[in-house]
Amino acid sequence: MRAWLTPVLVVFAALTAGGCGDYGATAPVGADTVSVALPGEIGRTGRLYLYRITSARTGERLGVGRSFRVEEGRQVRAVLQLENLAPAHRLHLHLMWINPDGKAAYTKEIQIRPEDWRHDDRRRALADEMITLDPQRNALEFESRYGVSPERFEEELTKPEDRRTFKTGRWLVRAYLFRTLLLETSFELLPMETGGESAAPPHVVK
Repeated sequence: MRAWLTPVLVVFAALTAGGCGDYGATAPVGADTVSVALPGEIGRTGRLYLYRITSARTGERLGVGRSFRVEEGRQVRAVLQLENLAPAHRLHLHLMWINPDGKAAYTKEIQIRPEDWRHDDRRRALADEMITLDPQRNALEFESRYGVSPERFEEELTKPEDRRTFKTGRWLVRAYLFRTLLLETSFELLPMETGGESAAPPHVVK
């Protein structure tokens, strides 16, 4: 057995000892950020939130919230933050976007190895994928973006009806650690505004 497998199995056992339902934390109504205490073998705190855009001038994340609108060139952006991590542990993370019908529309998956924290070239490669490792603080940020431009509706028409996933309504974003639910939040995707009113394309059944 490889040397790194033992700590991974210990961490997985800690996560699953109480069952997935007992461990995962869901954002309450009105809260923009949902947090959970991590098992001691991994780190201290995990947080998940959504935002609209990054300031080109300051780099600040703007429009944090849980209500977004179909808009030209826009995305909904999810950020998973893990703090006070133990870099000796291997991590396997997912961010999953689930549409109002309960279908997984998009999943971004990463695996972090202990050596990723130590090598600048590996951290730069991860940063290109919107994954930031901070070895000074033992912190990780994992970002996933989902486009909400109105053109998505046109793209859906090229698919069989049972495979169409983009629509307005209540979406879920779930973060998984070793395939165990860690955090869950939700957002309302509102129709595009047209002439001062909100309107969904006429061919879209809401």
